[in-house]
Amino acid sequence: MTADLVIVNGHVFDGRVRTAHTAVAMAEGRIVAVGSDTDVVALQGPSTRVVDAAGGLIHPGFVDAHVHAAFAGVERLSIDLTTATSVDETLALIRAGAERTAAEWVTGGGWSHELFPAPTRWQLDEIVPDRPVALSDAGHHTLWVNSRALEIAGIDRDTIAPHNGHIYRDDDGEAIGYLNETAAELVGRVIPPATDDEIHAGLLNAQDHLWTLGITGWHEAILGEFNGKADCTGAYLRAIASGELRSDTSGALWIAPGLSAADVPALVSRFAALRAQNAAAGFATATAKAMIDGVPHGETAALLEPYCTHADGFAGELHFDEEAIRAFVVALDAAGFALHLHIMGDRGVRVALDAIETARVKNGPGPRHHIAHLSMVDATDAARFGPLGVTANIQGLWASPDPFLATVVGDTRMGHGYPFRTIADGGADLAMGSDWPVSPPDPWLAIHVAVNRWAPAPPGMPSLPAGAPATLDAEHQALTLAEALGAYTAGSTSLVLGRSGRLQVGERADVAVATADPFALPTEALASVRTAVTVVAGEVVFAAAP
Repeated sequence: MTADLVIVNGHVFDGRVRTAHTAVAMAEGRIVAVGSDTDVVALQGPSTRVVDAAGGLIHPGFVDAHVHAAFAGVERLSIDLTTATSVDETLALIRAGAERTAAEWVTGGGWSHELFPAPTRWQLDEIVPDRPVALSDAGHHTLWVNSRALEIAGIDRDTIAPHNGHIYRDDDGEAIGYLNETAAELVGRVIPPATDDEIHAGLLNAQDHLWTLGITGWHEAILGEFNGKADCTGAYLRAIASGELRSDTSGALWIAPGLSAADVPALVSRFAALRAQNAAAGFATATAKAMIDGVPHGETAALLEPYCTHADGFAGELHFDEEAIRAFVVALDAAGFALHLHIMGDRGVRVALDAIETARVKNGPGPRHHIAHLSMVDATDAARFGPLGVTANIQGLWASPDPFLATVVGDTRMGHGYPFRTIADGGADLAMGSDWPVSPPDPWLAIHVAVNRWAPAPPGMPSLPAGAPATLDAEHQALTLAEALGAYTAGSTSLVLGRSGRLQVGERADVAVATADPFALPTEALASVRTAVTVVAGEVVFAAAP
């Protein structure tokens, strides 16, 4: 057999361990050899493309197990505030974006709570007084809007916030333009959704960007209407049919907050029909996604103990009542759907694990459910993941000290957050994802944090204030490099794409080459690693400039 592509002069990580191999050969979209340079070069023919890894790591392509790729791309093509490192820079980006578009609504997102703890409509009114503005925060659980947007949405001093939502007000009771969770949807429902063409363009933009990071596949974490955003399923089906979507992808059907137990049978029936319809078009959607709670930064995560910022004992709320959670988990499990659960608070984790345990008792062995984020997990619950067969869908980048979060939940709870080691030692499988555009999708940065438990400060960003912990419980909760890299490659691939994700003969040829061998670097240098080459189904789709 003659190879179409060979990668030589590297160090092979097969998805679990760093091997003694140095080269990989591919033909017809599959891996045909893994071995020494001599072994692989023997398969070279006149038309074989040769890639010199230059001593870097050859590894399975990264798979992002929790990403909102389509709308991350849409955001990149609108007003992207994720790069801003100051208040002035954020406002300048908003001004430039508003001047760049004649759209009826000025939209975008990615602003930081650290820079804007309580943003106001008046700040936006100074920039855009005559058109509505709606900007999602980096976590996409909050909207910052101007006065015109509040007016169109009909929000005034008499508007009652919906369940599990919050309309922030000034001392006179006037809405300031800062809305959390379900209250954000009061504005979201009047924002014209992105068009099919805009979502399609965003998806392809996201694919191009993810390739530069060595990401060859992913799991779209919400398929359905959410917070004013249209269902992006159509964009996936269109791009798959045209051959433009070359990465291997899957998606999760969205369970909207507030579902009741009585609504579950109809939901399961609708999801089963969608699963079959999408599968026939080449798009796997055998996963159901629910947000069990909110986020601690907005004080909407469901906690076992109260928030430090509330003297009245407030500990957040679930997005569904416990009976409904148990009902949809059991019913969807029985119907063969994996549950993909967003959970940030320790009470939310406990309620979800209890529901999954009920499903296991009633239904027996079933799909691989996964819980994402894991900001706070009680130690007794962290040990339950393995025995229940629940995969930890890790956002490794978040496992670093967060002074803002410490003011909300306290130093102790923050310090014990993201207990990856305890979960792994309990026998649970690990996968990794970014939650982009909530946070950057760079796998090497996330791996750095999962291993070191601290994040290098981006250019222009201040370092941690004096007295802040240097790491987030690194001694007890850090992962090894092999564990973190394995989670972001084979771990995610097996969870959301249903194949091994290993560099083995016969496997799909999704491969990335790193600029260095991270196993030869000190751990504090892991964030310096970049992607040199990305291969999707045996074809080079990205090659960094020398």
